Amino acid sequence: MARLLLTYVLLITCFILGGCVDDRWQRGEFDAYVPIYDNDPALKSVSYLPPRKTQHGGKLYTYGTYLLQEETDSGLHIISYQDPAHPVKTGFLRIPGFHKAAIENGYLYADNFDDLVVIPLNDLPALTRVGRVPRTWTSRDFPPYRHVYFECVDPSKGVVVGWRKTKVNNPKCRVMSSYYFDYGEERPRFSAGIVVRNNYLYLADNSTLVSYAITQPLAPVLKQRLETSWIIDSIYALNGQLAVSDVKYHGTNLYNINDAGDIIIHTDLDLSSCQLLLAKGQYLYTVPNPARNSCYPAPLHGMTVYEMDANSAATERFNLPFDTTYTMALTGNHLYAGTLKGISILDVSAPPAVTRFADKAADAYTDIMITGKYLYCRSKTAIDCYDISVPAAIQFISKLAY
Repeated sequence: MARLLLTYVLLITCFILGGCVDDRWQRGEFDAYVPIYDNDPALKSVSYLPPRKTQHGGKLYTYGTYLLQEETDSGLHIISYQDPAHPVKTGFLRIPGFHKAAIENGYLYADNFDDLVVIPLNDLPALTRVGRVPRTWTSRDFPPYRHVYFECVDPSKGVVVGWRKTKVNNPKCRVMSSYYFDYGEERPRFSAGIVVRNNYLYLADNSTLVSYAITQPLAPVLKQRLETSWIIDSIYALNGQLAVSDVKYHGTNLYNINDAGDIIIHTDLDLSSCQLLLAKGQYLYTVPNPARNSCYPAPLHGMTVYEMDANSAATERFNLPFDTTYTMALTGNHLYAGTLKGISILDVSAPPAVTRFADKAADAYTDIMITGKYLYCRSKTAIDCYDISVPAAIQFISKLAY
């Protein structure tokens, strides 16, 4: 009787915790994934090449009078804005397997497949000094699918550049369903972002937050690896803290990074991970992110302003009906939003209230960057440059078509 009662208790506990998982390991020959390797040394070689046509232009980065634009999976276009009216491509920084970067104190930190590379930008076009940390990211060590078995990765065979399904006899690795959520086919990003602050570098590796000391920029030293238990979608600096959003369910958490590179959980913002966030002081400006969907909880419509208390708990204070927004940037008391209609300039000088200050009709901008009095805006076909010296009447300066 006692044994039967114990069985019932275990079953009830199992259901309460969300269901039992059949953990039996399948044996024999069946469909599984095997890694596709490439052992060409050029895949881990960074080089400076002549300018080339933009094929799949992505995120923008700034360095002095230069703008760097991502070319998905292959590197960065180097664009000189020394004369903003006549931007010129000066070269292409080839970084195979590139997805994300950060620029700090003249150094570019970027992913080169699973390695972290550090490049002194003032040395370009020469590349005589390139720092490298091998195997910083392990995202490519498993196929980006749920409920699958696969052949374990052997780094000695080269770089994993893809996966193919085939018959495998007794595969020794698998991706469990518990690693992903129970709805949708979510794939972790190979690089969720890179943040540099106070001589420390922070990045995400699958579900792990990682910090490096970069007192010597060309020789990063591992400081900490902190498991979060969820798949990290993006990380970014927010009011001197590290904001971490997961793929779908857990939303956004803040981590304290003020203690010499240590990453310490601080608070749950209780906001959907499907939002773009921008902070000024204790106020947080958010809009739904059109690149995300099926998030829980669903983000509020329009622009919502939250006030964060001393413990960074967020309370909604103001809501403004607003256009679909892809990107935001802030300088002084003006917030610039890249929308379906162009640019909207908002006055945030009297928080939590937000006033729609001016609009500039243009293409739909999916990325914007501000350097001094210049605003750079990326659309699907070009990079536009504006003079924002007078926020209510920004002036178009140039267009660099792809």
